[in-house]
Amino acid sequence: MARITIKDVAKSLELSVSTVSRALNDKGDVDEKTREKVKNRARELGYAPNMMAKALKGKMLGLLGVIIDDNTNPFYAEVVKGMEREAKKHGFHLLLVNTAADYEEQVFAIEFLQNKGVDGILIAPVDDTKPAEMDGIKVPFVIVGRHFEKSRFCEVYNDEELGGYVATRHLLESGRSNVITVQPDMNIFPTRGRSLGYRKALQEYSAEIANSASELKSSPENAGEAVLEYLESGGACDAVFAYNDMYALEIIARLRSKNIRVPEEIAVVGYDDIPYSVYVCPTLTSVALDKDWLGRTSTEMLIKMIKGKKIREKRYVQKPVLRVRDSG
Repeated sequence: MARITIKDVAKSLELSVSTVSRALNDKGDVDEKTREKVKNRARELGYAPNMMAKALKGKMLGLLGVIIDDNTNPFYAEVVKGMEREAKKHGFHLLLVNTAADYEEQVFAIEFLQNKGVDGILIAPVDDTKPAEMDGIKVPFVIVGRHFEKSRFCEVYNDEELGGYVATRHLLESGRSNVITVQPDMNIFPTRGRSLGYRKALQEYSAEIANSASELKSSPENAGEAVLEYLESGGACDAVFAYNDMYALEIIARLRSKNIRVPEEIAVVGYDDIPYSVYVCPTLTSVALDKDWLGRTSTEMLIKMIKGKKIREKRYVQKPVLRVRDSG
């Protein structure tokens, strides 16, 4: 079957090719009624633009690349939904690549997306990415959920230190005196920030408590085991600030498997406020982030860059809030 071209659409409507082209690309002085008629007929005929030809001509494809470092985390699912909603408002679609927190995969993802001709990239950089390495991106890009010190890049991220602080402060003010934290063994922005907030809250509350603090390193699937091993070694603990909700849920499950009551004996606070937080027992106290905002704001900024519009603010920082539920 022959490919339907823009000429076929124009002929079927008895319009000029230039009018149909302007209507399909939302350009020029085409009235709304004609624009809709052209788009409807194009859909009926099965017309699809030749994306490679557009790329070679330096035209926008209406395609945004998205690079995330963990597609198993429900947090990113909500962020990507926000990206998708904002992109569709402006006639863009997303092409998603998961790096699984692997630097080599990130290098490949950037090259892959640029070869696909994306108009811009939304990227959550992996562990230890250097700012200079971002210079390899030759299309407009926005960094999502990460912050580089003295960065010249456009960034949309969360105040991770504040998040760690409010979670820990809440546990202390609830009467807990042996608050430990469980974090991934990764030198990334969220880990550093949450750890700083944790230590800051302890230090402000009591130097004695701060001196007895413990930061455990673990993967999400082994977070509960890390806490149990700490307890079995004689470590004091009546509260846990978990790196994220996936860590928190695993910790609660393992504590309960040993008949340790949550929150009566050990309180647990998570981070991200994923949808599962309200469906578990006990319901999970968690640091809440507006994930939709993170996705929408970063995408809106990127599309402005692509269209050559002025960017008034290069950084947007979200202030997290604590959602207090039953776990602590």
